[in-house]
Amino acid sequence: SGDRHSQLMAFLLRPIRKSGVVGRAIQRRAVSVMSEPTPNPDSLMFHPNNRSVLGGGTMTKKFSNKYETDDSPLAAAIFKVRGVSEVMLGSNHVTVTKKQTMDWELIQPNVELVISQFYAAGLKAVRDGVMEREAATSRPAPVEGSTEALILELLEERVRPFVQQDGGDVEFDHFDSADGTLYLRMHGACSGCPKSSVTLQHGIKNLMEHYIPEVKNVLPVEEEDGTPHPH
Repeated sequence: SGDRHSQLMAFLLRPIRKSGVVGRAIQRRAVSVMSEPTPNPDSLMFHPNNRSVLGGGTMTKKFSNKYETDDSPLAAAIFKVRGVSEVMLGSNHVTVTKKQTMDWELIQPNVELVISQFYAAGLKAVRDGVMEREAATSRPAPVEGSTEALILELLEERVRPFVQQDGGDVEFDHFDSADGTLYLRMHGACSGCPKSSVTLQHGIKNLMEHYIPEVKNVLPVEEEDGTPHPH
């Protein structure tokens, strides 16, 4: 009757206080993932709603293939999507780079679904202790006041936060004081050789020259062979 129907509706619509199976299912549906274009047409940024990826700071972590993903269950899950060629984890986003022969129409919905389900299940992007281990094994700090120290400070404060907004990252490789060339490793949306990376190089070069006259040129270093590739 009407009373029975009202009781049933009240039961179905009641607030769920316990995190039982139904609560988890509702929570799963609630994790939305927003995608955002980058200057590189082969890279997209994915933002899981109200979830951090690596947390605060400017540290990122890049994975070039599925065999490197032991430290990151999230990267391993994303690499199961056909057409993914690189994954970079940032503070609050994931940059996914696709193979040039594939279309985003096929890849993007699957990546969004994987990230949504991953966070709905309450999993962590990287295994415990991974980022702390990387920080502990990073290169020793340069001498205070040296050109290298000034370059690193400028990269950390001005360049990396800006570049990460576009789904990329840059990492100091080395500075050749003999000819004033700064070598950087480009990650995420910056990697590869589209026009965007050339524009980025010019921007970094202008910034460096303004603050640090010793820097005369900026070149990217390719991951595979460690050699600079001027454009």
